[in-house]
Amino acid sequence: MAELEARFEKNESKNWRRPLPEGVEIKLGRAPGPDGWAADWDGFISSVHATLLWQGGKLRVRRRLEPRPTMNPIYYKAVENDDFSMAPNERFVIGGTTFALLDGSAPIPEPTPLRPELTEMTCSRQELRKVRFVDADQRMEALAALPEIIRYSPSEQELEQRVVQVLLQGIPTAQVAAIVTCLSDGTPEPKVSVLHADRRDGGPGDLAPSRRLVFEALQNRRQGVLHVWKQDITGLEDSRFSLVDPKTSWAICIPLPDDPSPGWGLYIAGGMEHNSRSADSAAMELQLKSDLKFAELTADVFGALRQVHHLQHRASVLSTFLSQPVLIAVGKQNIEEVLQPREVNATVLFCDLRGSCKIVEGGQAELMSLWDKVSEALGIMTSAIVENDGVIGDFQGDAAMAFWGWPLGGEEQIERAARAALTIRRRFAHVARQPGHRLAGFACGLGIAHGPAIAGRIGTLDQFKVGVFGPVVNRAARLESLTRRFRVSTLLDDAVAQRLATSGAGWSRCRRIARLQPYGMSEKVLVSELLPPTVEQGQGGLGEPHRLSYEAALGAFTAGRWTDVPHHLKFLGNDGPAEFLSNYVKQHPEGPPAGWDGVIKMESK
Repeated sequence: MAELEARFEKNESKNWRRPLPEGVEIKLGRAPGPDGWAADWDGFISSVHATLLWQGGKLRVRRRLEPRPTMNPIYYKAVENDDFSMAPNERFVIGGTTFALLDGSAPIPEPTPLRPELTEMTCSRQELRKVRFVDADQRMEALAALPEIIRYSPSEQELEQRVVQVLLQGIPTAQVAAIVTCLSDGTPEPKVSVLHADRRDGGPGDLAPSRRLVFEALQNRRQGVLHVWKQDITGLEDSRFSLVDPKTSWAICIPLPDDPSPGWGLYIAGGMEHNSRSADSAAMELQLKSDLKFAELTADVFGALRQVHHLQHRASVLSTFLSQPVLIAVGKQNIEEVLQPREVNATVLFCDLRGSCKIVEGGQAELMSLWDKVSEALGIMTSAIVENDGVIGDFQGDAAMAFWGWPLGGEEQIERAARAALTIRRRFAHVARQPGHRLAGFACGLGIAHGPAIAGRIGTLDQFKVGVFGPVVNRAARLESLTRRFRVSTLLDDAVAQRLATSGAGWSRCRRIARLQPYGMSEKVLVSELLPPTVEQGQGGLGEPHRLSYEAALGAFTAGRWTDVPHHLKFLGNDGPAEFLSNYVKQHPEGPPAGWDGVIKMESK
């Protein structure tokens, strides 16, 4: 009968081996219920992580995807896989636990027989804990350097180089140390790569590692493996698992945690001081066990450092989209709960560059240089958004979308969005006043809307982003597109304008533009313009008397007194909304239509 074996790399006392009944589906997880198989020692395994079905000589393994997928994936043949069938003597991995399908009679056989000249040794972590270090002072000195590695390794490459040096320092008989990877691509020969290698003698760092050893440690056993051979033997030129370095008589390979990327390991090779010893006795030497223990400790630290670097990189990426208060708030909560889509009242800002398309059309031969300019312009937008605690939701070419109200709520989200819009306007106006500035030809249009939306993780299971969904997003985009028609910088819906009318005094103003029915939409929107305070009216802002004159014209227009409109607009020369209203009245000389409700239906975007 086929059996499934669970092997936890950090505590082998937790291991179990159980027969697989034919045709019965079994739940596998940390707390799968009374009829399931529990692996409660591994925090990376969900309560119910997968289902198992042994049928027809194959074991089908399916990751739980509903009602929401498990946080951690399943690795089969070193690749994430949600649904697969495996044959006896194959394995899959979840977190730090390896699950092996056995034929019921013996442990998994070796994929390729060991050469008689070679001796293989593995030690459980429990056994290694009992091993006393040989050359303890030298090894402790090497381990003491690890905190400095954490502090002064600015890049992954620098970290790899320093870890290799620690291995050479802490293992006296090592001649070469390396970071290796072994990725299974379904072919008979494992694909082994050397990422970084150093030699004790300072010679070239080229290394041809034993592919058998690397495969055994990183893919087959998922634990540290030591190979020992006679230094003077010949005939080890096997094309798959060659040991070609004449100076070495032993090699160790230690797997690193699969997070953040599977198939990584440490590889160390060296020579024994007394070649007269047999391979069997050498394999049991305390010296080699000490070397294996030191390599395991270094792998634990290096694995943790890789995870920290990965998390730091993710945090740095997030910091370009989320402000520090948002990051702090997210860090205090369960990330899965935070990302879960939920209904919120959101304020959405759309910001689109103006002038970029014309510039690109005129300089297709210098697209990279032009893209640098567009990126700099997008940076003006995103910096203002993040400074005001907004979340960058999306980029679409030369446009950016941001939103407020998730993950932080609060009543000030509209004010923050408006402040971000005014900051963007000021910064583009500032560069426009500088002769010769690379962004002098750019401007932007902005639309801000407020309303119910779904925010959080948006998309499919394998392709998602943090975003916002709902009519409010469409409305903000339409408002932004209308800024071209009215030749203004920022347009608002009524919810935003009403809020700013009471809370924006002193730092912002609003001008009602018109009640519109945007093209292709049934919704009618009272559109307003966001203006800077009166102290900035000399920098392109509308003066307060002109704002009041336009409001009076709009009041007459909405009430159907169209003959009064030109009188109120006569002093608003070169004003986009005034020209639009005036032209609309001129295009309808017969006056307001029957049943006039004050709404202008837009005939195009």
